[in-house]
Amino acid sequence: MAWWTAHNKKGRGADDVVFVREGFNRWALVFPLLWLAAKGMWVVLLIAVAAQLLIWAVAEALGFGEAMRLIFGLAINIIMGFEANDLLRWTYARRGYEEVGLVQGDDLEEAEIRFFSAADLQVQSAPPPPPVPPAPGLSRNWKSSEPDFIFPGLSRT
Repeated sequence: MAWWTAHNKKGRGADDVVFVREGFNRWALVFPLLWLAAKGMWVVLLIAVAAQLLIWAVAEALGFGEAMRLIFGLAINIIMGFEANDLLRWTYARRGYEEVGLVQGDDLEEAEIRFFSAADLQVQSAPPPPPVPPAPGLSRNWKSSEPDFIFPGLSRT
């Protein structure tokens, strides 16, 4: 079973919850730039393209052959495969989403079912908080004729 993190914006309903799987992302390994564009991760896409161009420029300046450029390109793809879901979480955090839960499931559908059924149980089983009585010295209904406890003998005016 895989772990999924649930993210939602404050004040939004259950329809806006998004789930991100923990671990390796094979689509980001095979098609890293397309995957970033499909997810709307434009800042990360620009950084990835700039890193790729920088690596190619350094490889060209140092006189590396095509084999080394291919190895460096594959290295970037492998890094993207391992870090893609964390970068997606970072992008959601930049967009104002907060992590609201962690759930386990074989696929997205099972993770959603487990998350929302657990959320319903928490909402239904949580008793309302008891009313908090006002503190004795902080009542708004004090009378000016009552003595002051810090300076006895003086009254509140």
